[in-house]
Amino acid sequence: MNYIIYSYNIFTNMILDFYNSKSLQYTTYLVLFIVAQSFSMVGQYISLPYKNLTYYQSLTMCLPFAWINWFIMTFAIDIGHTYKLVSPTQNIFLLIILQFILILIINQVYLKQKIYKSDIVAFIILLVGYFISFFHLFSKLFNFVIPPHIDKVNISILSKNPINNEKKELDDEKKELDDEKKELDDEKK
Repeated sequence: MNYIIYSYNIFTNMILDFYNSKSLQYTTYLVLFIVAQSFSMVGQYISLPYKNLTYYQSLTMCLPFAWINWFIMTFAIDIGHTYKLVSPTQNIFLLIILQFILILIINQVYLKQKIYKSDIVAFIILLVGYFISFFHLFSKLFNFVIPPHIDKVNISILSKNPINNEKKELDDEKKELDDEKKELDDEKK
């Protein structure tokens, strides 16, 4: 019983610490991202060795992996977005890098294909691009302003919301009336 209480205390402390600890947030984000992409890449390549599969058989083999990827990746992206760990562009860079690594592993282990030096050079180029983006190296080197990330989805939703548009119209009308009132007050003086 003490073990259960001790485990519960560790778990609750970890959850409470999760909101304050960037390292725990990054670790959780990366673990979920890697697990999700692992399922995705296995699902994409699982049917390749079987040459006589029908389309339906191949789909039934691959689709569960895609569902698992979608489910786990939703949480990974949510953590990255909620705690502002990475930008959407960096999500895509990380996705490409992880998929590249997993393709090399699957080619070597599962499909028994060779990995060439050009594959390694391409991987290094991808890593360099990711680190330039993540640490804003180019912007810092040339003293460019690093703009804050704006949530374009929320801005577009707000502008399309009829309630917000009506409120804006009412605010504009009120401003016009206030301006007219001010002009009339100025004329009286």
